[in-house]
Amino acid sequence: MAQTTQKLDQLTTTRFIAALSVVLFHGGRELGILHYLPMLTAGPTAVGYFFVLSGFVMTLAYHRPGSRFDFRNYWLARFSRIYPVYMLSFVLTCLYYIDILSKLKPPKIWANIFLYQAWIPSYALSFNIAAWSLSVEVFFYLVFPALLIFVMRRSAKQWIWISLGFWSVSQIIHSILTIRFMPQMADWLGYFPLFHLNAFLLGIAGGIWYLTDSAHRTINQSRNRFLLLFALGVVLLLLTLRAFMPSFPHSFSLDVGLLAPLFLTIILTLALDTTSLAKGLSHPQLVLLGDASYALYILHVPFRWLFERLLATTGITLAFGVMFTIHVCVSILLSILVFRYIERPARDWLRTNAHMLPIILLDIVLILAMTRFSFMLRLGDGTAAFLRTQNLALRVGVVVFFVSLLVFRFYITNTWRSLAAAMLTGTIVLAGLMHLAWTSGWVEGFPRSVIALIPMLIFGAMYLSRLLGKRLIHHDLHSH
Repeated sequence: MAQTTQKLDQLTTTRFIAALSVVLFHGGRELGILHYLPMLTAGPTAVGYFFVLSGFVMTLAYHRPGSRFDFRNYWLARFSRIYPVYMLSFVLTCLYYIDILSKLKPPKIWANIFLYQAWIPSYALSFNIAAWSLSVEVFFYLVFPALLIFVMRRSAKQWIWISLGFWSVSQIIHSILTIRFMPQMADWLGYFPLFHLNAFLLGIAGGIWYLTDSAHRTINQSRNRFLLLFALGVVLLLLTLRAFMPSFPHSFSLDVGLLAPLFLTIILTLALDTTSLAKGLSHPQLVLLGDASYALYILHVPFRWLFERLLATTGITLAFGVMFTIHVCVSILLSILVFRYIERPARDWLRTNAHMLPIILLDIVLILAMTRFSFMLRLGDGTAAFLRTQNLALRVGVVVFFVSLLVFRFYITNTWRSLAAAMLTGTIVLAGLMHLAWTSGWVEGFPRSVIALIPMLIFGAMYLSRLLGKRLIHHDLHSH
């Protein structure tokens, strides 16, 4: 049996290459030289590579024949892996849209918070346009345990044929729907999670094959290298043909898993490579870029939007090529910082403090409830006249106060001093943002008494929730 705990660093590096392709897709095609190098800007196709790699890596991590599937740790690992940085990207996107944030419909916001936007045509590209693929990934996470149970009841050969059959049927159905029945919804069909399942299943099949003894008996490295170059060459050729022959391929799309078998070949040949290629791709600096690729992928869009807003606000004019180059370099640097100081610490903390998740969720609910109650308490029947003001206070306030709790390490210290400092800081920031919104005409008014009341009610509610929690624990211990 293969070493299932082995980290294939050479594959981690390929994540950065795929993520960079997505970054260059969102703007890089307008640059002269990149227009002639379509393989570097094939962002939607590169997302398909992520889906195949996701199935492969998750299978290596969780395929344990004869062992009971640990659902608790699985869901905790998946949540801590994607959600903290995703929410950071969502907040930054909301910051870009702050002038219209109070007018946005709640269903669209909920769809993005809970990551089901890719299932709804009008929501798929709402907020962060790169986040649709996270909606697809969440779908994969939901079905993966059932798929794994199904896989373990069959041989590797059977599952490979099943996944190839599903891949073929998926491509045909997508083609028929796109060309004959739903051409007006062709773009959304490219985001629809079910049409990316074929790539994920092939990744699982590759993972199953990799874990079998037969996959590691004797690998001819020359033949392995030839397969790698062949698969990579075919992928680059197809991407180039599509770029310069708009009708190619006429009946099928390269962006819904058509290249998944080639991507899987690239993944497997790299995983089995023991030459200097694998060693070179496993260089620590390249692996760091690969580790930071998720942050780069999900944050580069709000980074660019906010950067462009900053340039417009300050009146600085840059040539597009200069602006985009700065954006790419800064995004890579910031993604590394986010990985080191936000993504990895948040992931590790959540995995060792899972019991805090219900408490954090309760605090978020209390912040929202007390903000809403403050408007009702001070304005009474006049709340309707300040509907946009209330909406903005709710949507901005929950972020401002929660971030303040994190900054003052309330969930680590759990003291009333850190809570008070967080409330004071949150109030100052919220008041400043609400005043800006009022003077800019984004909301109906700036009710100062309401803004002052919000932190007091939140402080009281959270403090009482802690006291009540301690009493319940104390009572439970004495009753036993």
